[in-house]
Amino acid sequence: MKWRFSRRLFSIRLKSEIRKFLFIDMLGVISGIVGGLSAIVFIEMIKFNNYIFFELLLDLIDIELLGLDIGPIFVPAIGGLIVGPLVYKYAPETKGHGVPEVIESIKLHKGYMRKRVAVFKMLASSVTIGSGGSAGKEGAIAQIGAAFGSLLGDILKLGGRERKLLVVSGLSAGIAGTFNAPLGGALFGLEVIMGELALVNAIAIILAAAVGTAVVELYYGISPPFQAPPTLTFSNPIELIFYLILGLFFGFLSVLWVKLFYWIEDFYDKSRIFPYFRLAVGGLVTGVTGFMFIEYGILGPGYEGINLVLLGKIGLVTLVILGTLKMIATANTVGSGGSGGIFSPSLFIGAMYGGALGLIFHSLFPGIINEPFTYALVGMGALFAAAAHAPLTMIIMIPEMTQDYSLLLPMMIACSTSYIISKTILENKNIYTLKLIRRGVRLFVPRDLSVFEMLKVNEFMTKEVIIVEPEQRLSEVHELIRQTHHDCYPVVENGRIIGVISSDEILNAPLHMLPKITVRDAMRKKFNYIYEDESLLKAIELMRTSDTGKIIVITRSNPAKVVGIITKTDIIKAYHYISSF
Repeated sequence: MKWRFSRRLFSIRLKSEIRKFLFIDMLGVISGIVGGLSAIVFIEMIKFNNYIFFELLLDLIDIELLGLDIGPIFVPAIGGLIVGPLVYKYAPETKGHGVPEVIESIKLHKGYMRKRVAVFKMLASSVTIGSGGSAGKEGAIAQIGAAFGSLLGDILKLGGRERKLLVVSGLSAGIAGTFNAPLGGALFGLEVIMGELALVNAIAIILAAAVGTAVVELYYGISPPFQAPPTLTFSNPIELIFYLILGLFFGFLSVLWVKLFYWIEDFYDKSRIFPYFRLAVGGLVTGVTGFMFIEYGILGPGYEGINLVLLGKIGLVTLVILGTLKMIATANTVGSGGSGGIFSPSLFIGAMYGGALGLIFHSLFPGIINEPFTYALVGMGALFAAAAHAPLTMIIMIPEMTQDYSLLLPMMIACSTSYIISKTILENKNIYTLKLIRRGVRLFVPRDLSVFEMLKVNEFMTKEVIIVEPEQRLSEVHELIRQTHHDCYPVVENGRIIGVISSDEILNAPLHMLPKITVRDAMRKKFNYIYEDESLLKAIELMRTSDTGKIIVITRSNPAKVVGIITKTDIIKAYHYISSF
């Protein structure tokens, strides 16, 4: 009878888990449809704005200087004048490249985003990109897809976990559809936004990305954004040495790119230029930077320039110039507050410098390097993998976008190497998270540390503290350790803490001397402590910086009184407590 009851209970739980799993997957499919449709609408809006600015408006701007038509210089500036009020007055979160705001929504606000974000992001980004701003589609479509996912969560009255999944699913679907890269789009959501690869989340997000791609392909047909010639292949294992060198180069270049981007953003933020006009100034700088290279893609996302370098139609000096100008143009477009992404421009920069490296390698080792522009293709992935700390995404996404999987091994070598260099120098800061870190937002993977900032030490500390007295012998403490399995004890005299003693002090003393040495002789008078009303976040940081697993807890009213100990085990309990919500 008992066995039948247990089997029935197990069956009920199993069915409940299956229903939950299917429900999450269904949400992924719905998000995929919404994300794919939003990508189509956004792409069409860019085309419409591009026609308005470069077919109609440009004809009205007939300005010549030294025989040059400088009309295109002013087009991005006009776009900036339009976008400025939209961004600063109605939806400030649409300012910039968008992805950091989605990460913040996931980490801090359980996936909640204001409903107006999707509409204003579409308007602002389509005008920025359509008017020649050096920005990409992915940041906008990420925020748009995420905002629609958040809206869907509101409509269905979902909890925080399901809402966050909808946000990331909508984002992944939009990116996957925009770049015809379903697996790459899913990995972008998992690796860049969520920072974890949990299977229960991965399935729903993969479904969303696949459905989003299918929706876009039904409308536009199957067409990769970049045309990689079939000659761009990998056949000589010796070349892996050069791809390793390429990865090292792009690791350092990515650090320069991230620092340049935020240096220019700081310039605009600290300038006295009226916020509404900052975008116009940024657009003007972009126009000056790129008007002589319009056919190469300095203005706009830059796809045409990438295709030209993959076809081998750009020389060494021009490649370096284009890569440098694209960094300046993008930093001014997005750093001044323009609404658009940095993914496509990063691919452009990587392609130009990668192509340049390939030509240099080819000139030095013509017998080994047969196709120098394969390095442009690998460079596209290596730069963004390092800048965004997303090596897995780029290893998969670049072959998907070009429909060329022959360079998978070089991509793995270059992206991994560039990521290691960037991670070593920038640590946990990348081109997306740095924006949040600079604003004081603390990120924790897989769980946001700001949640621990709201929890107090006295809620989770161990209150039953075993204390020892200074005149006790180490042999007594040794027996105490054996009985309790604790390895750290406050030393208290007349109700006041005067030090701590741990298993380290016991182990350092000769065994035959333990009955002769007192606690006072062996204790540490300097120890880590924390007030009971302080946050768990501070306790975590103190444990990390002092490399300890236990911290004495005291009160502000009587700092000499021990009221508890906070341990790593207590932090884990707090984490499980948070995870239950």
